[in-house]
Amino acid sequence: MSPVALKAYVGSDLHEVCRMPQDPWNLPAPEFCEELRRYKLENHPFKVHPFFLEWEKGTLPIEHLRVWAPQFYAWLCVIPRAYALRFAQLPWTDELAKYRGMLLEHLAEEAGYPPEKQQPHPELFLKFCEGIGLSRKQVLSAPWLPGTYLAIDDFLYVNHYEPFYVSAAGSSEPPNVDLCERLLPALRKTYKVPEANLEYYVAHGELDKEHGELVNSIVADFAGEGPGTRRKMWESMLRGFGVHQGLVDSVVASLRGHPHAAKTEPRAR
Repeated sequence: MSPVALKAYVGSDLHEVCRMPQDPWNLPAPEFCEELRRYKLENHPFKVHPFFLEWEKGTLPIEHLRVWAPQFYAWLCVIPRAYALRFAQLPWTDELAKYRGMLLEHLAEEAGYPPEKQQPHPELFLKFCEGIGLSRKQVLSAPWLPGTYLAIDDFLYVNHYEPFYVSAAGSSEPPNVDLCERLLPALRKTYKVPEANLEYYVAHGELDKEHGELVNSIVADFAGEGPGTRRKMWESMLRGFGVHQGLVDSVVASLRGHPHAAKTEPRAR
């Protein structure tokens, strides 16, 4: 979506958003890691996209939220698959043994294992959907928008074909901590979502602090391999931006009746 179209949506100018530093991958590894963390937190769609800014203020119509939620759920369902692919990119060597437990624990948590201790995160989000007036059937049967297909396919691609430390650089957990904390007041006060249906956002405000530290530590451990690796990490972060930007922009386009936002039947999840 163009800056003009976004300005029409929220009345703000986005020309200054996401100004990228010059060749950050040429910085020394410690400075690069700090710049990647800073840039991600300040420029991720979770931080700057008008959709989330309106939601945070409580001025986003709940009908818009109900259109977005099934699309985000579809993407959320592939996270365990993507993290399994990330784990598969981890060579089975003694030098990398410490990362196996980290990645497996993260995967198991997303997938809801062990089941006696936690629920799959897509299940928690389904409960949130019920809290904003969507039935499980409505969410599960919702056709996917074009941006949802692209978000899912690119997320799986990066985790399948890039080294685990490159895909980790694109992870959205660090900015998601801030997003959850910002959205919860509006969800409680404006949208009147019952507390029992807010577990997804309450939990991720805490869980993703730990997950963010994990991905940041992985990036720090491998950023020293050289500018080539650091450039791939930076590009992975930008692709992560694209996943969420594209998904939300497709929702906004569909709400405006854009001709290229036609819905298609969902694939098996």
